[in-house]
Amino acid sequence: MTPQQKIHQFSRVLAYILERHPEEFGLIPDASGYVRIKDLLKALNETDGWRHIRKSQIDELLLVDPDPPVELEENRIRARQRQHLPNLKPCPTPPKLLYTCVRKKAYPTVSENGIFPGADPYVICCADKELAERIGRRKDHEAVTLTIHMAKAAEFELAFSEYADTFYLTGHIPPKIFTGPSLPKEPIREKSAEPARTPKPVTEAGTFFLTPSLFEQGSGRKNKGKKKKLDWKQNRKQHRRKKEDGWLED
Repeated sequence: MTPQQKIHQFSRVLAYILERHPEEFGLIPDASGYVRIKDLLKALNETDGWRHIRKSQIDELLLVDPDPPVELEENRIRARQRQHLPNLKPCPTPPKLLYTCVRKKAYPTVSENGIFPGADPYVICCADKELAERIGRRKDHEAVTLTIHMAKAAEFELAFSEYADTFYLTGHIPPKIFTGPSLPKEPIREKSAEPARTPKPVTEAGTFFLTPSLFEQGSGRKNKGKKKKLDWKQNRKQHRRKKEDGWLED
């Protein structure tokens, strides 16, 4: 296959996805028909024969093809012909069980507060569990799958919209209407034993303690050099010396 033929084939694949059946690839265009380029690339990388596609191939298509089927705006892409795209419509009676996935790290918070939209303006649910897990792995390889029970959802009067008989969208799902795996137990951290503290002696007002070491034999500071002479001995010697020299009379 020549490079020109490869580009033409790639152009037809993009047209099929973005003009007609984005839902087959787990994509939901916004009201203007755009999908995020990174989401399109993740969908293509899951498809045999197109796992090598990067944004550079899309840029090349726009340069080489004189009439490309797509157009870009910043980090988004859409088909130029969008009249055959499915429409979003109200769904008063969704399937009894729906599935969605959340990030593993967010699961404890979700279990307590419910499911809120992430980067999308709505929570995306699927009747096909495998498709829900496929979309969940695009965000987190360890995504947690949750089961939504529509019998319980009726009590909260949740409104769902349907896209291409594949996706069911809503704004928020309370924690009481979905189930999931058990939350991981947090490891019990053992407190490190603190060294025993020596209690401070309690003293009464006006009392003090003598330091025992000052009274022990061999303890305390030793005087170095000659011992200090006592004043009365020194005065006695001086008096005797002056008397012998005749300075003093008996």
